[in-house]
Amino acid sequence: MSELKKVLVEMRKTDANIVAMKSNDTLEEVGFKFDTTFSPVEMRMPPSRSEALSTAENQQQTVVVRGTIPEDKIKELESQPNVVKVYTDAKISLFSTPTTDCNPTTPHGNKADVARYLGVNHLWQDNIKGQGIVVAVCDGGITAEGRPVKPGETARRIPRVIGGFPEDWGTEASAGREHGNMCATDVLAMAPEAQLYDLRIFKGGIESTLSEALQAYEWVIQQHRQNGTPHVISNSWGIYQESWGEDYANDPNHIFTRKVVEAINEGIIVLFAAGNCGGNCTPNSRCGTDVGPGRSIWGANGHPLVITVGAVNIDEQIVGYSSQGPASLDPRKPDFCSITHFTGYYNSDNGTSAATPIAAGAVALLKQADGSLNQQQIKKLLNETAKDIDGQGWNATTGWGVIQPKKAYEKIASQAAVPV
Repeated sequence: MSELKKVLVEMRKTDANIVAMKSNDTLEEVGFKFDTTFSPVEMRMPPSRSEALSTAENQQQTVVVRGTIPEDKIKELESQPNVVKVYTDAKISLFSTPTTDCNPTTPHGNKADVARYLGVNHLWQDNIKGQGIVVAVCDGGITAEGRPVKPGETARRIPRVIGGFPEDWGTEASAGREHGNMCATDVLAMAPEAQLYDLRIFKGGIESTLSEALQAYEWVIQQHRQNGTPHVISNSWGIYQESWGEDYANDPNHIFTRKVVEAINEGIIVLFAAGNCGGNCTPNSRCGTDVGPGRSIWGANGHPLVITVGAVNIDEQIVGYSSQGPASLDPRKPDFCSITHFTGYYNSDNGTSAATPIAAGAVALLKQADGSLNQQQIKKLLNETAKDIDGQGWNATTGWGVIQPKKAYEKIASQAAVPV
């Protein structure tokens, strides 16, 4: 008997009504069993496109369902007339960090020191604190102020959380030892008056699957269409090894990667952590042999349109386990580094997991300063104003250098001819 595989199936739009009934005799005949707990996700971007679509093109195209099928039946399933492609529902994981000789448990300053190093305290003096900006934290959940937090969760509560996905958002943060609470705290450390969405894609542990992220991103896109929020999505997770999902790791047309691009095309700023499989110190054991340049940034985390964030500390020391480019989807990754290894939610908020929400909070400030800035403009602005700490220009370890939000803000102000 062939191994039963959990898969995502992209089907043509004409099958949507059948999909909604969670029944299709033809597919079941080849061994596919629908997962009736998964709400079908509409895809509006054809598989062959990864750039912005025209208004006419950017319409509902296909629908994705989840289910199981014997591995030796996948090709037969793909040959069905209403099936576009079958994808691995790849395992994903939070980028939590092990104890290594790179000392992730030893903080270099605290979150206030990070704010001063990045210069965001100067933006606060101009009343740029993230007002009116919503950042979605796509992670392991947040225990939010004012929400009915589930039994057994931490007593700590995160302020300024205004909504999220799924419906019981804000009620748990146990996945990854409150990793989501850490990320939320780090966003607010830079943008103290921003608001947050809790996108919980991990439940009760550090591992999940792409299908959970796919549904969360669809919720975000629909929310953005209703009221223009969130403005930013922070993602401190990914796959540690190519083998967790080779089709996702290397295919820019994978349904989740296309959904990320769809979010960017909607006008949402998307940041992903580079990962914790860099080769300059002992990496996370989950990296296996996928360590170092060209073997450590997979899938959407390294898509050309995404903002990919590496990590340094405030002493401008390179964090040796920060994943290195080239990424599987773009040779010029990471884009830049942000700050990690500081006292924030934990004694030491660490990994590219902490660096990414710090960058997302800084992006929230820039977005408040100029609401017209899109993904490419913010990426270009941060790249051009980054501090090159090793004198190499762009390189596969630090990208263009360490973000300097104060300089980026000054550039926005000078271009607008507004005094800073």
